[in-house]
Amino acid sequence: MSSPAVSQPSPRALVVLRVSRGAGPPSERDIRARIDADRARLGLPPDGAPTYRLAGPYAIELGGQALDEYVAWEI
Repeated sequence: MSSPAVSQPSPRALVVLRVSRGAGPPSERDIRARIDADRARLGLPPDGAPTYRLAGPYAIELGGQALDEYVAWEI
């Protein structure tokens, strides 16, 4: 008896970006560069213009520094 084939979703880039509290969201260029770097880490081919979503800001404190955290992922 064989097991049914299970399809695996394609890996997608997911990045966390932190900026000083109140500085506004990261630039599109920064987001795309981080997504490209994560794609490379995952062994995925470059995608010249990935479509992505951005969530945040989420207020965090790290090492006594007030930051806003954003999460970006390709779709």
